[in-house]
Amino acid sequence: MKHQPLKRLCGLLATALTVAVLVGCNGKTGPAGANGTNGTNGTNGTNGSNGTNGTNGTNASTALNLNQLTADQWAALKPAGTVTSVTMAAGKPVVNFTLTDANGNGLKGFGSWTAKSSTATVFSYPNLAFSIAKLVPESANGPSTWVNYCVTTVPTTTVGIIPSKPSTDNAGALVDNGDGTYAYTFYRDITQSAALLAAATVTGNNNVADLGDVSYKPDYTHRVTIQVYGNARGTGSNTPTAVTTVPAVAMLNPINVIYDFVPSRPVATQKVTTTDTQRQIANIETCNTCHTKLAFHGGGRVELQYCVVCHNDQRKYGNPEATTTPTGFSGSTYKIQNRATGDMPIMAHKIHMGEELTKTGYNYANVLFNEVAYPQDLRNCVKCHTASNPATPQGDNWFNKPSRKACGACHDRVDFATGNLHVGGVSVDDALCSTCHTPAAIQLYHIPVVAPNSNNYYLNNATGNNNTNASFVAGYMNNLPAGAAKITWDLKTVALNATFQPVFTFRFLNNGTPVVFNTFGPGVTEMMDNFVGGPSLYLAFAVPQDGIPVPADFNATVSTYLKNVWNGTATGTGAGTLTLDAASGYYTLTITGVKIPPTANATMLTGGIGYTYGLKATQPLTQTNVTSSLHNFAYNVDGLKQGGVTVPAPNVTKMVAGNTARRAIVSNQKCNDCHATLGIFTAKVYHAGQRNDAPTCTFCHNVNRVNSGWSVNIKDAVHAIHAAGMRDNKFSWEATAGDKYWNVTYPAILNNCEACHVAGTYDMSASASASAVQSLLWSTTATGLIKTTAYVITSGAEVVLSTDSVISPFVVKGTDYGTGFATNFATAATVNTTEAAPTTLVTSPITAACVACHDSNLSMAHMKSNGGSINATRASSLNAGVIEQCLICHADGKVADIQKAHINWK
Repeated sequence: MKHQPLKRLCGLLATALTVAVLVGCNGKTGPAGANGTNGTNGTNGTNGSNGTNGTNGTNASTALNLNQLTADQWAALKPAGTVTSVTMAAGKPVVNFTLTDANGNGLKGFGSWTAKSSTATVFSYPNLAFSIAKLVPESANGPSTWVNYCVTTVPTTTVGIIPSKPSTDNAGALVDNGDGTYAYTFYRDITQSAALLAAATVTGNNNVADLGDVSYKPDYTHRVTIQVYGNARGTGSNTPTAVTTVPAVAMLNPINVIYDFVPSRPVATQKVTTTDTQRQIANIETCNTCHTKLAFHGGGRVELQYCVVCHNDQRKYGNPEATTTPTGFSGSTYKIQNRATGDMPIMAHKIHMGEELTKTGYNYANVLFNEVAYPQDLRNCVKCHTASNPATPQGDNWFNKPSRKACGACHDRVDFATGNLHVGGVSVDDALCSTCHTPAAIQLYHIPVVAPNSNNYYLNNATGNNNTNASFVAGYMNNLPAGAAKITWDLKTVALNATFQPVFTFRFLNNGTPVVFNTFGPGVTEMMDNFVGGPSLYLAFAVPQDGIPVPADFNATVSTYLKNVWNGTATGTGAGTLTLDAASGYYTLTITGVKIPPTANATMLTGGIGYTYGLKATQPLTQTNVTSSLHNFAYNVDGLKQGGVTVPAPNVTKMVAGNTARRAIVSNQKCNDCHATLGIFTAKVYHAGQRNDAPTCTFCHNVNRVNSGWSVNIKDAVHAIHAAGMRDNKFSWEATAGDKYWNVTYPAILNNCEACHVAGTYDMSASASASAVQSLLWSTTATGLIKTTAYVITSGAEVVLSTDSVISPFVVKGTDYGTGFATNFATAATVNTTEAAPTTLVTSPITAACVACHDSNLSMAHMKSNGGSINATRASSLNAGVIEQCLICHADGKVADIQKAHINWK
């Protein structure tokens, strides 16, 4: 997987290169002749070699000659390929295929790019790799699986043909037709693969039986793969003698070409159709919604359907059985219970199960499965597998065709061989799997419903006012337990009335139907039958701070809890009134406990509904009448307002008329490409899943929020969490919860900022972002007393956390840094703000985003030397007028343009 930025910028673009080649092909025009009236083209006059371009002559082929490319042009090439047919010649597959550039021009020249090392017996083609496998149909022994024929080596001058793990073939004969079409004849006679294995002499862990039945089955579905990849000719080892003389320049956009066919059929009908045996379970486009651009084995393997022809059970060849321990395994775990850990169904499930695996010690090619964190709920199997995607017609196999291989990969505590922890006892094959595990039962078990743990709620304190084990949370609004309702918020308007009080006009929709609340009174304590709790309503805005009269960031909020307004118990700044317009079905809630400064002093006024979580006094909307044979959804089982099911509705926001929206920075769609539903994971949730709108995380996670010497501003926190793998300093502002954010593993290409950000926002090239630069607020990093230890509160007492780092290394423990910025919008008081103490610590706004990822001493020194402030006192930095100089070099179009530095991965 590629994680590092690619350093080489492309030279000429492929389109410009094509034009140059076309011009070069015109040759001499020759004497003009006497075209005059032209007569019959080609006979009147002498037109020279080409005549008039495109009319009288015949242009040479537009095929692009790879031998004429510079290394940079090779790197920038974006090839495409198709296989037209596969035939057999004396047992050897002959693959007829076409390669083109991004403009459809043929790519010629691969035929002349050969290499032969000092020990090789034949030439090979270093930029091409072929493989072929058969699809063995499902049986009681297991699901359908690919079996590769390329399981013997090409002999060298020192070693003959020997068995091997599945591999590729590029030492055959390649015919280059000079127009982008080719014919490749495999080196290997695949009809002899089984005989070669049977005749092989092997020792130790090299058990030929591990390579399976490689006999040729022409009536089976087969797959040919082509890999087009590698270094430019003359760079790296891509030389005639395979000896490196200059640094390698790799193709940045390699391709894998896939062709499924049945060899026994005529060429015209050999391609696999929907009536043939197939295995299209998942596809790379779905993978890349999280991973951005999966690329393995030197960056050349980029297509999941390519991976599976080698990542099958044959990968256990040459490996010993894993060593078991009381909790799992030790050492290499390439083979477990005689199965290849590298088999795609096993490997992918175990990697994604990661930290939720029961057994420990997994190590496959130095990938430690137990340390992988998955960014959403694993039970949402349709994230990867669904037949509704035309590219994965067998995508529903996960519930239609259960197997020990796939199921046991995640549920690794089960031992099918001994029957341990398997209700069905010993299972020697898959024949009875579907008897107990019906499609309906499997789907029911895999509904992502989570019982929140103590990390997701405020912990018990001495008053017993908080809730540690509230409702089960359904993580996906379209995949719910039977009987669970989908409640959504319809927020019509947000406004300020004549006395500057926030006014919200809204309604609830229950599966699309408007809801009329109950009337509070004797025996009626909830707004809706079979529900408890409700959402909150927030108004967020910006007020002057730190000498910035119109900040570009939120730094103030007011809010109320709807249920308390409904039942008349809301007091103080949360006091309000609620009325219903029966004609429209909309409710109007006015927060009467606050008043907002006039528009000149409060900007970006944005209202929202949702958000409530955790406290028993302000419980999220929770359904109490859902039943299930698999989960205990009973509500109030212990008298502490626990249980039930919550289905978090997406937060909804509206601008107050006349206000300008806060600049766009991220989108929910981008976040949920990976997270599916923000804040909900397999074994835990954050904020009960109720704070699920990425742009409005800034309501609370604003520039003034701090914890344990860390900024909790969303910009600082999200960058630091996602960049955990590259940071020098362990980041975790959750000192009161003990979350170790430095253990987070990011699944994509970290320098692809646009995986999260709206284009133009992270490099300040978008107009709204550019105009906001002078009005960005500084991130506060420390206020108040920094405790000497990280702790939690339980039963009224502090308990020190047994964790190695949660308090920032940039603060001095035991130091009081002074009070932070504060606001007061109570009706009874004068609207005012209190500036932060000059001793509080701050980081300048652009630097705050950069240092969250780039926190090495060298990087921080660079930022500071160019005007950036990092964990400096307000007095010495912000109040002293220190100005960041970042954009002099890093602005759009400058020498170290942020966008270009972070987007070269493409």
